[in-house]
Amino acid sequence: MSKIAIKIKSTGQIVQTDVGNLSMKVGDWLLVETPQCKEVAEVVDESRLKDSQVEKGDVKEEEIEVIRKLTEKDIAQRDDLKKIARNLILECQQKIDNHKLPMQLLDAELSFDEKKLTFYFTAEGRVDFRSLVSDLASTFKKLIRLQQVGARDEARFLGGFGRCGEKLCCRRFLKGDLDSVTLDMAQVQGLATMGNNRITGACGKLMCCLAYELKDYKEAAKKLPKIGDRVKTDKGVGIVISQNVLCGKVTVELEDKSRLEV
Repeated sequence: MSKIAIKIKSTGQIVQTDVGNLSMKVGDWLLVETPQCKEVAEVVDESRLKDSQVEKGDVKEEEIEVIRKLTEKDIAQRDDLKKIARNLILECQQKIDNHKLPMQLLDAELSFDEKKLTFYFTAEGRVDFRSLVSDLASTFKKLIRLQQVGARDEARFLGGFGRCGEKLCCRRFLKGDLDSVTLDMAQVQGLATMGNNRITGACGKLMCCLAYELKDYKEAAKKLPKIGDRVKTDKGVGIVISQNVLCGKVTVELEDKSRLEV
């Protein structure tokens, strides 16, 4: 028996499951059956499998059955279901407005067997949508799931263009969960002093591309004196106050408070 990690499309839950003798690779799309319905899932790297995700998810490993890889016919059906689900967004948003809930609908998705309907939304905080779920279930005659997403996933849903003029990375080629980006990454690359507006993406969070060259910057920085180190220059002894990793230089503040790039 062979086990792989898969990500269930509608819930984002990552679990490990048995695929028998089927040959799978990361990036393959599968049709799986859960206790609720038939769903589409993606094969992901096992490094993304976390116990907490298994414990907090809707289904357990033993409850998932891999039916097959998606065929061309399956993919066409998935695309048709996506169009059908998106046609229901306006009606759902009207019901959200009727219930006076602070929610902004982004997208909708039908399970492969059309038993479950998932709506993705954003909100400032937690929302008590129990009455809305009952209303939607009564209207659409399906199992209803409301999935709240963050600002970065909102940008992925909506799409757009970054400061570079290219389509958003999260929409264009980044797959799966988006890795966290921190201000430390900007500091390593000497970008933290540019101001948050210059390093913030369309989602209002730090740009994903700050992580792309981080490893190279860290390796290059190891060859330079650290900030705070005392170094000797042609003009005298001073303290390193900044690094220019791209140029392979540092700025040194001398004892007379003058500054020198070496």
